Amino acid sequence: QRRVRGDVPVMMCVGAYFGLAHNTTWILDVMFKWTPIGIASQWHNDFFSEEGSKEVVVKQIKKHFTTKYFEHGLKWMIFFPEGGFLKNRGEKARNWAQRNNLPVLYNCCLPRTTAFTTIVQAFRGEVAPIPEHVEDVVDVTLMFKGPRDLCLQDIMMGSYCDKEVYVNFRTYKMADLPKEESELQTWLYDRYQEKEHMIARFKELGEFKEGGTFTQIHQSRSQLLGSLIFWYITAFFVWDFYKSMFGYALNFATGFL
Repeated sequence: QRRVRGDVPVMMCVGAYFGLAHNTTWILDVMFKWTPIGIASQWHNDFFSEEGSKEVVVKQIKKHFTTKYFEHGLKWMIFFPEGGFLKNRGEKARNWAQRNNLPVLYNCCLPRTTAFTTIVQAFRGEVAPIPEHVEDVVDVTLMFKGPRDLCLQDIMMGSYCDKEVYVNFRTYKMADLPKEESELQTWLYDRYQEKEHMIARFKELGEFKEGGTFTQIHQSRSQLLGSLIFWYITAFFVWDFYKSMFGYALNFATGFL
């Protein structure tokens, strides 16, 4: 689920720890395409999703699968079905759920289902021919221990190395997922109802479920410093590029005045 800005860097760290970074594609909103992380994501062959009808989404995903995902031998795909942060979409999602007689959630947002169902159909070969079948869907739930969640300031200052982050994995076989689109939507809603209860339990007791076991992962400050330097340098070059383009455009426009 996507609740706060800290979810993305945590998933990056988890992916790097398990050696998945080199063969993983991310699904991002198109608004990030020309930001520093968006430019790096374009090099990484990630997918930028645009708003539109189901036909438009299917066309976008089909193109990405055929020209990027399978062509470059990628194995994993990471995306957040909610389409935004809890504080931004929470109330809107609850109102929409009430109008459509769907579960009303307070600890996470009700997911959007079009992209999820289309991706599952694509992995099954129903949207585009695929060279191999994907076997698993991994449901990931993140929580940060402490009085507040991980924020952008923590990431920029490197203080999140002292935070405890809990990541819960649940794996489902692709073959066991429902075949019909409506049933697949219900399946996804059910997973988010489970997340709602898991997060509520974690807030109260500090654990997702009774008797759960954990594998502890550490990120050194040297690793964090290296990644921060990379993003700051990238941000500088992007800012310099846009500044130069704005200057050229301003001079060009001034020449006609």
